[in-house]
Amino acid sequence: MDKETLLSTSGLSMDRLANFCRIAEFGSLSKAAGGDPGKQSLYSRQMRELEEFFGVELKRRQGNGFAITEAGRRLAQLTRAHLAGLEDFRRDAKQMPRELTMAAGNSVLEWLILPRVAPLEQALPNTSLRFVSERSGAIVTRLIDMTIDIGVLRKDALRSPLRSKRLAAFGYSLFIPVRLAKGILPTNLQSRIAKIPIATSMGGQFREMLMNAAAQAKWRLNVAVSCSSFTQAACAMRAGACAAVLPDIAAPIFAGGHVVQIVLPFLRRKQRQLTVAWNPRLAEVRPSLLRALDATYSLLGQAH
Repeated sequence: MDKETLLSTSGLSMDRLANFCRIAEFGSLSKAAGGDPGKQSLYSRQMRELEEFFGVELKRRQGNGFAITEAGRRLAQLTRAHLAGLEDFRRDAKQMPRELTMAAGNSVLEWLILPRVAPLEQALPNTSLRFVSERSGAIVTRLIDMTIDIGVLRKDALRSPLRSKRLAAFGYSLFIPVRLAKGILPTNLQSRIAKIPIATSMGGQFREMLMNAAAQAKWRLNVAVSCSSFTQAACAMRAGACAAVLPDIAAPIFAGGHVVQIVLPFLRRKQRQLTVAWNPRLAEVRPSLLRALDATYSLLGQAH
């Protein structure tokens, strides 16, 4: 089928494709329609028409709902790439700011990226920046699906076809309020740490790594507060009742002498390798994305 035949055949339209992308992103007809029964009926009909046009299933039954098929995901990715390029063209033509969405974990956003928003804005004039908090696995999925533009994530989470630039590796330290750190010396560090309540992240690979490393080194940790993020653990530590094991990138926010930073011996070689990642297909249709990547890498690469 040539291009003219493709565009003249009924069942295919930009509206249908855009709405299908919305359905694929939300994973639900009702959520994509915002609870509007009329829109839900329209979206359902448009999806059937697209399936008839392409001759392939775009969804399959899953429980009481459905899941997007691999063919559906591919169609959504192709459509998002074209729509992103067209949206940039529209904004440039109307002299409107381009939109750029960057995703990272909470701690990376709050301690590494957001403190550098001002120079990032200067490097990217006429750009509206959006920041979203996601775990590395979700960032990878969203980069592949092209629902975000740039991700800052763990290197070991990357998958094809994503491309990346490596940032500095960051370690972990124990941050202790000054009043709890009184009397701690190199000679009594292990015994004193065992008695201090500690807050840290409860999930992901980090918690398992921390506890395994401590057990192998025969250090006892009194983990009294488990949080869903490092930033929450930092808030608990700032209240003064406990210490916290946090990434070293948290150090600047505790400047001022009220917190002591201690590198625990069994964590010296445990590092978190971060990368700036993107989807090369999206970069092909959004030339501005390459400039944004250069600016982001330049700023974050100097952050350690």
